[in-house]
Amino acid sequence: MFTRLLLILLISTPHFCMGLDNGPEILRVCLNNDTKTATLFWNQPNDLCNSFVRYKIFSSENNGPWNYVGTVDKIATTNYPVFLPDLTSSWKFKLISYYACNGIDSFVSNPQIIDQSTPSPLELDSVSFDPISQKLCAGWKTNPSSDTKGYWIYNYTNSVWDKVLETNKTFIVLNNFSKLNPAKVAIATYDSCDNFAPISNNHQAAYLNGVLDTCTKEVSLKWTLYQGWANINQYLILNKNNNGFSQSYTLLPSQTSFIINNITLGDNLCYYVRTEDVATKKTSSSNTVCFITRKLKIPAINYLNNVTVNNDISIKLSFTADNFADTDSFLIEKAENTSTFTPLYKLKHNPSKSYYEIEDISVDVNNKTYSYRIQTIDKCRNVSSVSNIGKSILLSKPTLKENSYEFNWSLYSGWEMGISSQTVEISENRFTWNFFKNEKSSASKLFFSKEELLSDSLCFRIKNYETVNSQNSSAISISNTKCIYAISDFYIPGTINPYSKNNILKVYGSGLDKNRGKIEVYNRWGERVFETNNIEQGWDGKINDSFALQGCYLYKAYFYDQQNNYYLKTGTVFIIR
Repeated sequence: MFTRLLLILLISTPHFCMGLDNGPEILRVCLNNDTKTATLFWNQPNDLCNSFVRYKIFSSENNGPWNYVGTVDKIATTNYPVFLPDLTSSWKFKLISYYACNGIDSFVSNPQIIDQSTPSPLELDSVSFDPISQKLCAGWKTNPSSDTKGYWIYNYTNSVWDKVLETNKTFIVLNNFSKLNPAKVAIATYDSCDNFAPISNNHQAAYLNGVLDTCTKEVSLKWTLYQGWANINQYLILNKNNNGFSQSYTLLPSQTSFIINNITLGDNLCYYVRTEDVATKKTSSSNTVCFITRKLKIPAINYLNNVTVNNDISIKLSFTADNFADTDSFLIEKAENTSTFTPLYKLKHNPSKSYYEIEDISVDVNNKTYSYRIQTIDKCRNVSSVSNIGKSILLSKPTLKENSYEFNWSLYSGWEMGISSQTVEISENRFTWNFFKNEKSSASKLFFSKEELLSDSLCFRIKNYETVNSQNSSAISISNTKCIYAISDFYIPGTINPYSKNNILKVYGSGLDKNRGKIEVYNRWGERVFETNNIEQGWDGKINDSFALQGCYLYKAYFYDQQNNYYLKTGTVFIIR
């Protein structure tokens, strides 16, 4: 019974619902000066009764009568543009919504003027480099204006504000800027009608640069001052060996450079400058500069391989160096006999080479010994290592004692493991050398019997062989050359017969220097009939390819022996047939 009564009551009761009981209010009117258009914005109402029919928009110019400007028949539409014939006039607008649930009533909004107010001016809190990511960041507080839609960020370059990005956040990362591309950053707030507050003062983070001088153990830092705060404090912040950043030095407010002395080579050092606004205590960090320091690498090897005489005119030396060391150059030093070392030559270090050869032509290898050493000069221009000393072999002039020639020489010195063996080599022409005999590593004297000399001259030299060293290598050093000569009285025949074996006028005798000399032949009237610089070939008795007439002829012979003694012999020669 109760249920039936309730159902009857529900059916007979008038229908009440929520419709356009409260029409939408105009939220704002925004002006576009370029198109001379004012756009009305309102919120969409609820229409539970499906009673909505239309919106009607009216405008009033300079407080004059309301004029109908347009109709909107879709409830979801929440904006409407109105063309303004005169932007100098004062305009206001209203919105009428049709209908309420009863299908009769309408709703009229409050009049709304064009919104030309701007948000409150806003300043940046700071522009700063993140110490970890090294990205440039900017931050600010939310604009207190109730109508704040977002913010534009600008970069001030060449006296022009360039828009960088648009955001509705209060913190941004400026990925396109670094210490190589400094940015002066400013901000401007804009509202729902894109009315902009004035652009703020520009802010620029401190930009830090630095140089490490390993030689003086100094770090030199330079930076630009933070721009945007009137009064600042500055601090130098250090992260040593990745143990975290901490304040290292208090700087002066206007200071833009600093030198850190006596750093320890081997430390990893990272610095940045922290700037503090005295008034607000806000802070900004510069970019971070890091130095991975290390001690200069001393050469692991600097070894003078050998010092050897080269064809009796120069000395060649070779050395092995550590091409991975921090070496700038090599200084080759030289000492004559027992004198002190003096600089000979400076050679630039080549990181791609470990083996070097040098030739010294300012030597007298037949009378002096020469010692050499190599100093490595590091990149700080200091001596980082000194090699072993290599001393050349000097073979002395042989002396004739009784019936033997005695040779003496100084042993090579300077090899790490010493001399392993020696050989004596001989040559008749100084070009082709042949093995003569082995000698013990300590030998320094040789005897050669005069009877063994089978040619006009015989030359000797000494070879020293290095014992294999710690580098698993060995070298050879060769001495200067010394010769012995079989010199007798020189003979020039007094008679020649073109048709016999005795048919040449020349100098005979052992020890003759056959490469130098001259023979001249004159007839009895003093006319020169023959001349040659080939004293080995001599005169065959011909004048202009014909045999000379029988008779007496005068000759002059100029020549040298193999010990450089000069001779001039004159006489007569008879030609017979």
